[in-house]
Amino acid sequence: MADEISDLSLSERLFPDRQGLDRSRENRLVRWILFDGDRERVAGALLGFVFGLLLVMGGLWPIEYQELLTETDTVQMVFNTFLSGTILLVSIVVSIAAVGISQELTSLSDQSERVDTIMEFQSDIEEREIVEVSPARPGQFMAVVLRALKDQASELQSPDGTKDASYREEVDRLQEDIQENAEEVLTTLSRVENGSTDELLTGLSYDSSWQLYQSRRILVKYGDELTEDERACIAEIQATLRKLMVSREYFKTLYYKLELSDLSRTLLFVSLPIIVFITYVLLALDAGVFPDLAFFGYTPLSVFISLAYTIALAPYAVLTSYVLRAATVTKRTPEEGPFVMDADRETAYDDGHR
Repeated sequence: MADEISDLSLSERLFPDRQGLDRSRENRLVRWILFDGDRERVAGALLGFVFGLLLVMGGLWPIEYQELLTETDTVQMVFNTFLSGTILLVSIVVSIAAVGISQELTSLSDQSERVDTIMEFQSDIEEREIVEVSPARPGQFMAVVLRALKDQASELQSPDGTKDASYREEVDRLQEDIQENAEEVLTTLSRVENGSTDELLTGLSYDSSWQLYQSRRILVKYGDELTEDERACIAEIQATLRKLMVSREYFKTLYYKLELSDLSRTLLFVSLPIIVFITYVLLALDAGVFPDLAFFGYTPLSVFISLAYTIALAPYAVLTSYVLRAATVTKRTPEEGPFVMDADRETAYDDGHR
C-alpha cells in the first residue's frame, strides 16, 4: 500500500481520472511544476533553467554577449531594478500577509461567534445522525459526509415499478453518480496522509454541483409523483450536499491561508540574502575587477553576470512557484453551489434553452 500511495501524484490524488473533473492531460514535468513538486525545489528548477539558458546564449553569441556585459551602466541599471523590485515585492507580499493576519485579530465576541458557527455546523451533522461525534480532521470529516451520501443514494431508488421511465432514468443517473464519485474520493482520502495539505484539497474533486442540480430538478419535475419517503430522501441528499460544499470551501480557504503563510516565510528568508548579494554585485561591477580571460567562449565576467542575474531572480521564482499551484487549484475548482462549469456535464437546458 505504501508503494501504491507514493506512486500517486498530487494532481492524481486531488483530481482522479474522471470525466469532467480531470480537465488536463499534463505530462509528469508539468504535473510536478503545478502540483507535486516542493515549491522551493520548483523555484530552484526554474532558476536552473534560467542559468542554463543564459550560458547557452553566451556560448552561441560570445562576442555580442561579452560586449553587452561590458556596458557597465546598463548592467548596473538592470541590477538596480532587481534591487528595488525585490524590496517592493517583499513589501507587497508582507502587506498581503499582514492583511490576512489582521483578519485573525478580532474581538472576543467575533472569535466566539466564529467558533460557535463551526460547532453548530458540526452539531448539525450529528443531529442528522450521520455520525455520533463529528471528526476533528478534515479528511475524516469529508469521509463521514461522503459515506452518508452513499447511504442516502442507496435508499433513493424505490422498489415501486410503476414510476415513469424518465424518472427512473434520472434517478439512476443521480444515484450512480453519487456512488461512483463518493467511492473515488473515499479511496483517495484513504491514501492521503493526515495533517497534510492534500487532506484539505481532496474533497474538491467531488462533483457536487451537478448532483445538487440534478436532485433539485428531480424534486421539481416529479414532485407530485413522488412519495413522502422519496421527497424526504432527495431533501436529505440536498442537505448533505450543501454541507459537503460548505465544508470543502472552508477547507480550501484553510489551504490558501497555509500557502500564503508558507510563501511569506520563504520569501522573507530568500529576499534578505538576495538584497545583500545584489548590493555586492553592484559594487563588484563598479570596481571592474574581472580578469580578461576566455574559456570555450566564456569569460569570468559572463559567468558571474549570468549567475548573479539568476540569483537575483530567486524571489520571483519563489513567488511564481507558489502562485502557479494556488492558481491551478482555483482554476480547476470553479464550481460553487448548483452552477455547473464542466462542459462534459449535461443539463436540461443544453439543447438550445439558454
